[in-house]
Amino acid sequence: MHWMMILLIGIAASIDNFAVGLTYGIKGKKITFSANLFMAAVALTASLITLFAGAALGFVFPEFMANLISGLIILGIGVWSLISGIRQKAKPSRTIPQAEQIDRDQNNLISFNETIWLSFALSFNAMGTAFGAGIGGLSPAAVALSVAVLSFLSIEAGQRFGLKKLRTRIGALSEYAASILLICIGIYTIFVSM
Repeated sequence: MHWMMILLIGIAASIDNFAVGLTYGIKGKKITFSANLFMAAVALTASLITLFAGAALGFVFPEFMANLISGLIILGIGVWSLISGIRQKAKPSRTIPQAEQIDRDQNNLISFNETIWLSFALSFNAMGTAFGAGIGGLSPAAVALSVAVLSFLSIEAGQRFGLKKLRTRIGALSEYAASILLICIGIYTIFVSM
């Protein structure tokens, strides 16, 4: 069952990436392969750091307590994200930079050097969840790899849909979907610890 949790955490951490790819694609901005690869590498690194920090803290507690704390952290992040999304649904994201801010040379191609800010903004989405997963004893390498691979794939899929001008509400709904998924993961982890 751990592999399913690892996959779900990767999906939850990457839903915003799909929305970013979709939004940028709709605006005609193409994220290059190397830029997307860099963003996945930043997500991998940020996840690994917070996973190891969580795992170190998890060793301090008995297994059931570590799982309970892990579930509460993931549940808390999900609830906080859901409430924040509801409160600010009319406002544009301040965390995720807009396509026009990233494409500084206005050539509609988001290159490697233009993605640094975006990479770190997107990796923050995964850090809290990764910390909770680390406390819960999930494999740091597996979770970080799941986050990185799904980050890359979700940005690629999002921009492909966006470049084809597939206009959906996925951008607006992505925060809610990720929040609800995190809440479910947190509740499951809490019940497994008991």
